[in-house]
Amino acid sequence: MTAALVVVPLLTGAGPALALKKDDGEVPGPSLGTGLLLLEFVVIPLGVFLIITGLCLLPSALRRPRYRPGRPWTFDPMWFRGPQEPDSALESARPGQTARGGASAEW
Repeated sequence: MTAALVVVPLLTGAGPALALKKDDGEVPGPSLGTGLLLLEFVVIPLGVFLIITGLCLLPSALRRPRYRPGRPWTFDPMWFRGPQEPDSALESARPGQTARGGASAEW
C-alpha cells in the first residue's frame, strides 16, 4: 500500500516526460551551451548571493571599534543632558539640598 502511494505519483508525473511522440505545437528549442548553462545557474546566483552578503556585512565593517570588558577605556567622556559647565554646577550645589525622588517618593 505504501509503495503504491510513492510509485503512482512518480509514474504519472514521469509519463509525459517519457513520451515517444511529440505533441502538436511542441518545438524543441536550441540547447544551452555549457558556458551559458554555468553562467545562468551557477555564476549569476553565486554573484547575487555574494552581493547580498556584502551588503549585510558592510555596516559592521564600517562601524568604529567598541569598548570590550577588560580593556582600558580610551574614549573621550560624553555629557548627556546636563549643564554646559558640570564642574561649576557641582561647586554651586549645596549639600543636603539636592532633589530627591525615585522609588522613595520623597519629592
